[in-house]
Amino acid sequence: MINDQDYLWKLQENDFWHKNKDRILIKLVKPGTVLDIGAGTGSFSIKLAKLGMKVTYIDASEKYYKIAKAKAQKEKVNIKFLNRYFPSKKIKNKYDNIIISGFIEHIEDDAKLLKDIYKLLNPKGRIILLTSAYPFLYSNFDKSVGHYRRYKKSELQNKMEKVGFNVKFLKYWDILGIPILFITKIIGKIPVETNSLDNKILNFLLDKWFIIFENKMVIPVGLDLIAMGEK
Repeated sequence: MINDQDYLWKLQENDFWHKNKDRILIKLVKPGTVLDIGAGTGSFSIKLAKLGMKVTYIDASEKYYKIAKAKAQKEKVNIKFLNRYFPSKKIKNKYDNIIISGFIEHIEDDAKLLKDIYKLLNPKGRIILLTSAYPFLYSNFDKSVGHYRRYKKSELQNKMEKVGFNVKFLKYWDILGIPILFITKIIGKIPVETNSLDNKILNFLLDKWFIIFENKMVIPVGLDLIAMGEK
């Protein structure tokens, strides 16, 4: 039986959702150094390194850490790898950018996380994050994948500003995911098979949808929130 989380990690370089998530986040990154927290199998870290960024990868999973290192060696990119929980005493530098994509909702004390990140940023450094939106959509599925919460837009902005961040960018994203998660909340499981992401035609059409619509326009709703705050 395929583990859903492992399957999604396997697809993360190729499916429409991950490709477009990366396209938006990359546009928010400023030139310089990057700390990628909870970086998983390293796909985003590798993309940043290929763009000339000096990247530090950190993830607590030994499995994903090994996969990421192997991928980086194959791609011949220079990344500093840390197989640790964040924060870590091994992190001694400050950064121009810190990325937390799909991470903050997994942390019980999100205020402390934001404070720890703020301390590690250079002046005018940026926090760039993606997280889950709408508390009313919180379900047993969220619990099963380790989510402590989903965020209101105003709540996320207030928490970032309370730490000291000047929120420069904050938008809803992925309007198409809302009905799927709503059904998930009602029936208790995802109503589509994870291997449906392998469908090339579906991926092509959804990729075009995100490129033309979701990534460019300000929409009033979306399954996720994407934010950028400056120190």
